[in-house]
Amino acid sequence: MATNGTQLGLLNMKRLVDTVQELSLARDIESVMLIVRTVARELTGADGATFVLRDNGFCYYADEDAISPLWKGSRFPMETCISGWVMLNKKPVLIRDIYLDDRIPADAYRPTFVKSLAMVPIRTLAPIGAIGNYWADYHVPSEEEVALLQALADITAVSIENIEVRNTLEDKVRERTQELLDSLDREKELNTLKSAFVSMASHEFRTPLGTILSSTSLVEKYTETDQQDKREKHLTRIKSTVKDLVQLLDDFLSIDQLEHGKMETRQENFDLQHFLLNIVNDLDGIRKNRQVIHYTHLGEKEVQLDTKILRNVLFNLLSNAIKYSDKDIDLNATVQEGMITIRVTDQGIGIPEEQQKNMFSKFFRASNTFGIQGTGLGMNIVKHYVELLGGTIDFTSCENKGTTFTVLLPNAAGITKAEVLNASASRN
Repeated sequence: MATNGTQLGLLNMKRLVDTVQELSLARDIESVMLIVRTVARELTGADGATFVLRDNGFCYYADEDAISPLWKGSRFPMETCISGWVMLNKKPVLIRDIYLDDRIPADAYRPTFVKSLAMVPIRTLAPIGAIGNYWADYHVPSEEEVALLQALADITAVSIENIEVRNTLEDKVRERTQELLDSLDREKELNTLKSAFVSMASHEFRTPLGTILSSTSLVEKYTETDQQDKREKHLTRIKSTVKDLVQLLDDFLSIDQLEHGKMETRQENFDLQHFLLNIVNDLDGIRKNRQVIHYTHLGEKEVQLDTKILRNVLFNLLSNAIKYSDKDIDLNATVQEGMITIRVTDQGIGIPEEQQKNMFSKFFRASNTFGIQGTGLGMNIVKHYVELLGGTIDFTSCENKGTTFTVLLPNAAGITKAEVLNASASRN
């Protein structure tokens, strides 16, 4: 007949087996600690149990199950704590009277019920923590109890490692899944852009190519000397049309370079007033009959920016103002407090209010621009350019009354993006 000791041993062994099954279902360290601190008391008949984790040079008392509070949430230096001794020495410790052992920080134990303890490392090869059992009366645990506690600690180590491996795998799966989703989004966006490009190109290329073809045919007919003027007229049309096609292709190249971070800025000092007046003069060829660009300047003239990018921004804004308006245009520049503010105001067709949210989207053309040539890329490129210069762009518009674009730029490399945004918010 089995003795009581044998029956107890079988029960404890069954409890360990059940614990293995419980821990196999645990998905986080909190669940592991809940199971382990409860089972640790059951296996040894202790009055309290703590679950300690190694936190660099400290022992972190992460969880506990006891008849009264112990040290949950506390951290102690490894060298001053009995759980630290266990981890550093990689072996269990049994102490009948804690106040007779110089490894015990007595002051930390006086407020507690503890008189005796047993502590085992979680993983003996390279301990990651410790499990402590405590008794309110003087007690020396048996070899079987210590073996059970160490077996529980070994099972705990495996469970924690499994959770870490599982979490790592889950993180990789999530990361890979996100990469696939991003890739699908990029593919969808690319397909959308391809469709938009084909649609836009079939429309935008047809007219200039038709112009080139007809002008070329007419040039071939004008063979007489007295028809030189007619030949030159059509050759000029061909050159102008080719230039428009080149600009169209340049827009697509710019979009690609900007979105892939291939474009760099090159700052230089220059006279902003002189720079803007030159741009106004360059636009004389496309201004409508009796249309005037009124330019005003306030503040300093010397600035520091990338002239090539700034020219592209202003040329685009002003040419749009000319295209969508028959009346005069205002160009205002202000340089003060390290900031450059440039406004372009027209009295043209404006942008319908419900469509203004799409202003800087690729291929956006407002519904009231039908019959006016354009790709819908210009403002998207302008926004990218302005952001590349560390600035912001905003606009106000009223249909059939006109539009004002406001560009705010830093006048030095030392001005931060936050300062530009704050200045933009305060001016609005």
